[in-house]
Amino acid sequence: MNQQQTRKENKRQGERGSILATSALSMVSLLLAAGLAIDVSHFYTAKSELQNAADAAALGAASQLNSTSGGIKMAVAQATTALNQYDFRKSLTITSSNVTFANNLNGTYVDQATAIAAPMGVRFVKVTLSPQPVNTTFSALVLGNSLNISASATAGLSVGLTMNKFYTAYAFIESAASPLVQGGTYILDPKAGTSTSPNSYRVLDGPDGSLITTGQIHAYGYSEGTYTAADLPATSPGPAYTANSMCRYAQIGVNTRFGDYTNHNSTTYADQPPDTITAQNISYTEYTNRQGNGVVEPIAGIPAASHVKNRRIMTLPIALNTDYDGGARRITADRLAAFFIKKKVGTSCQLEVEYIGGARTVAVGTYTPGDTQMPDLSIPVLYK
Repeated sequence: MNQQQTRKENKRQGERGSILATSALSMVSLLLAAGLAIDVSHFYTAKSELQNAADAAALGAASQLNSTSGGIKMAVAQATTALNQYDFRKSLTITSSNVTFANNLNGTYVDQATAIAAPMGVRFVKVTLSPQPVNTTFSALVLGNSLNISASATAGLSVGLTMNKFYTAYAFIESAASPLVQGGTYILDPKAGTSTSPNSYRVLDGPDGSLITTGQIHAYGYSEGTYTAADLPATSPGPAYTANSMCRYAQIGVNTRFGDYTNHNSTTYADQPPDTITAQNISYTEYTNRQGNGVVEPIAGIPAASHVKNRRIMTLPIALNTDYDGGARRITADRLAAFFIKKKVGTSCQLEVEYIGGARTVAVGTYTPGDTQMPDLSIPVLYK
């Protein structure tokens, strides 16, 4: 009897030991599974953060593409600026080798130096971030102490827009027999709102009829859209030359972009900041090269941080003189295009500009199928 009882007790003890061992193994498995789940979730979060950083860097770079060598340099610089907004900035840096360029979305991507040599057709930029180690916490036995993750993103210029939301409050009138040509430099004279003379400029009325001239404040510009010239004479009468006129408002609207507030002394750089590049009589190519090199040309009394890039770029409607109803001061635009202001408007009242050739980005715009496109105006788009 005692032997049987002893054998039963030993059997029960063995069963209890087996249950304890099984429970311990199950607990370890559950802990490993829970730890793996936590680490995998951490990896997904880190991957998402890194992908967001790559997306932002690519979009930032694409926003700088403007068909010039300087635009390529600015794209690389902007990619770094965008990346620095993310937590990986502590361990990750972008160099020019991480940013490549292409003319077509699925074409061959080339390095910065190659793109600089032939920038005119570049429309796409790819940012490839180097693999980054993400430490494991609970699953080191399975996955090791860390796991490398990487990300890449491709952004570029959209198709030509059909609407440019913000445009400068001027219109250029060209001759139907001799239209303005991209890459050309033009000296335009002011003309009265009722004049249809070509090779000239007009200041536009605002949507409510008020005169607004100092910034990119007019909204919703379309090719073949209708605009109203201000009801003003070409120039102000002497001896003060301060009465409202096309010339007077051009001096106000243009010269502040060079940090000159002589004609608009009621404002300051805080309201109407100067461009980063204020040297006069330079070409658009030289202008963008200086931008690409990070130049901010100093102006006495104006902090460098107050300068704003691209203030000397005007996006505005162009109209044939045959499409200008002088009696109603109604301008029917042939297209919207971008121009570079070469110098301040002086006492001659002439506005000297360079017609920018090649695609460039604008802040806000849309594309509507069937509407007339503006092939040189685009917005940055994240493609993949």
